[in-house]
Amino acid sequence: MLLRFVVKNLYSFKEDTEFNLFPSSKATHHLHHRVQCGDMEAIRLTAIYGANGAGKSNLIKAILDFKTIVAAGNISRFVFQNYKFQFSKNCLSEPVSMAVEFCTAGITYYYSLEMDTGLVSYESLSISHKTKDTLVFERRTNGTQTIKFGEGYSADKSNKLFSDVLQDKLLGREVLLLSFMATNYAEEIPDIAKAYKWIVNDLLVLNPKYLKNLALAYMFSKNPEMNSLLQDVLSGTKTGITSIEVGRKVLDESQLDPAFVKELKDSPGVPRILQSTVDDRINNSIVFENGNIVYMEMQPKHQTSDGDALGMPIIFESDGTIRLIEYIPLLYLVLTKDCAVIIDEIERSLHPILIKGIITKISESASAKGQLIFTTHESCLLDQEILRPDEIWFAQKDMEQATQFYPLSDFNIHKTANIENGYLNGRYGGIPFLSNLKDLHW
Repeated sequence: MLLRFVVKNLYSFKEDTEFNLFPSSKATHHLHHRVQCGDMEAIRLTAIYGANGAGKSNLIKAILDFKTIVAAGNISRFVFQNYKFQFSKNCLSEPVSMAVEFCTAGITYYYSLEMDTGLVSYESLSISHKTKDTLVFERRTNGTQTIKFGEGYSADKSNKLFSDVLQDKLLGREVLLLSFMATNYAEEIPDIAKAYKWIVNDLLVLNPKYLKNLALAYMFSKNPEMNSLLQDVLSGTKTGITSIEVGRKVLDESQLDPAFVKELKDSPGVPRILQSTVDDRINNSIVFENGNIVYMEMQPKHQTSDGDALGMPIIFESDGTIRLIEYIPLLYLVLTKDCAVIIDEIERSLHPILIKGIITKISESASAKGQLIFTTHESCLLDQEILRPDEIWFAQKDMEQATQFYPLSDFNIHKTANIENGYLNGRYGGIPFLSNLKDLHW
């Protein structure tokens, strides 16, 4: 579970800017949205609103950058100077910092980074408690590099020797200690490996490009529960599709590129994406299994006026229907897996009633295990039957063009208040300001 993310001097974030998922004492309904995380609690849903250019997508980009850096294990490919807060000369000479607090397997971790182009100047990992945190490691680079592990670690001579060699010879200034230890010495300090694994595997930041790279046909054919969810959602949203089947066809490998065939055979059971030559919205799956190269494609079924089932190519479906199908694996993850799924502009190509139905389904599920965090402009989701006030956040820029975040629970909101009307009337901020249209000669 994600608890909070803090970012400074990156994109539109000037000072330490925090987005968190801590429940507010003011919100007393949807108690099943509150999840115990070690000594703390987190909420399962959050919608982020704001005008265009307010910084909503910058938050998603910053979290994705953070995850990408940890997964890569170094910052060599990032030229931070290009992405620092540009509206202050002082910021251009300051480092970028990011931090995340999260809970996995009942333990709450706080991991922070401070970095500039080619240099990790500060890095630390701690276990969070209500009263006092426990240090796992701290690394500082200021002329010389120093690494300190948790209390008692260096009392052992071999551990002290390892720590000295690590800081003097093994760890480059652009390399993350968290990633280096987790990938090379995972058993040395298990808490480091656990924290790394959560950031890389369970913090999922999704965008249209990510969705396009999902081997959907393969996933639906191999996961009956996910397939069942797909059928339920489609039947409940009146898309005209009665069901979706996955067609399978064994291909003649002599008709395929030899290098591609070798790639498939080197990773049996691992699906690859095969983009449709007819419609670039559609990706089909190809995999090597049971000695054959198998091509898979989704085949929607519609009901004719005579009551017969008519199969149609998926290229005939609308953008919204295809986007809905792409969202099913994400819905499945939120409902079944302890992870944090983050989506920018979740309503893209979807009708308001459709996206409201999806979020309502997640909101009403008392058994959902994951979190869903998303940015949106869709005001129909501003409904206290769906979201708690502490699950609605706003992004707004201040006079220095720096993004600030704040939750709806900061306001005194009655449980029967129509927050959609209040938002559209500017009561909570986070909306665009338009010039007088008469002055624009409209």
